[in-house]
Amino acid sequence: LLRLPRSQRRPSEPRSTWRSSEEAAMPRWRCTHQGQCSCAWEAKEKDIDRGGTLYPVIDRDKVIGLNESKTGSAKNCIKPHDSRTDGKEFVRSADGDGELIIHIPFTVQVKLKSFSVIGGDEGSAPKAVKIWKNRDDIDFDTAEDIEPDQEFNLVVDADGSIEYPVKIYKFAGAASITMFFTGSHDDEETQINYIGLKGEATKDKRQIVFATFEARALEKDHKSLTDQHVSKSIQ
Repeated sequence: LLRLPRSQRRPSEPRSTWRSSEEAAMPRWRCTHQGQCSCAWEAKEKDIDRGGTLYPVIDRDKVIGLNESKTGSAKNCIKPHDSRTDGKEFVRSADGDGELIIHIPFTVQVKLKSFSVIGGDEGSAPKAVKIWKNRDDIDFDTAEDIEPDQEFNLVVDADGSIEYPVKIYKFAGAASITMFFTGSHDDEETQINYIGLKGEATKDKRQIVFATFEARALEKDHKSLTDQHVSKSIQ
């Protein structure tokens, strides 16, 4: 084995004190808590730039929903940040079924960094979401078989102040994202008043990524986001 020149070796300090280049850029935080705590992670999270709103580059007219109570209402939850608490426009799942899928395309490629969600009142706010990047084939069949890029448990948020940071490396170069809300906190239906997305937009026009996935043998049994008039059947 070749020995590295002394100038390229690690400093002669305990391994526990070594810091990566990324960690070296972070301030050294100290806490007074005894035992294990999340202070180091929270401090690191505060230093991450979440970027600006992506609303200007959302192709709002092409936002598609599956299992909407009213066809074409999915885009109602895509609104400017200043209008996020306006509950007059919203999207709600079909009666007796809390599942809701929303496909959000962009006009350019983006790097998604975080999102926020404002739900409805009386327990209709969503309790969990699964997110895919660049998949326009996600429906209620394929969602069971295709692993999401990330999933989150959601809390009730009345003003959109809670931001959920995503794994940025998984959502770089996003031409679209698809969000599957799996149910509400305490209601049969799910209502979403606002979805806020933050990150960075590029100057590159979006390139749609077509993915081939056959959930069932017969096309007639397959629901797709490309058909805006198909809603989830309720048994």
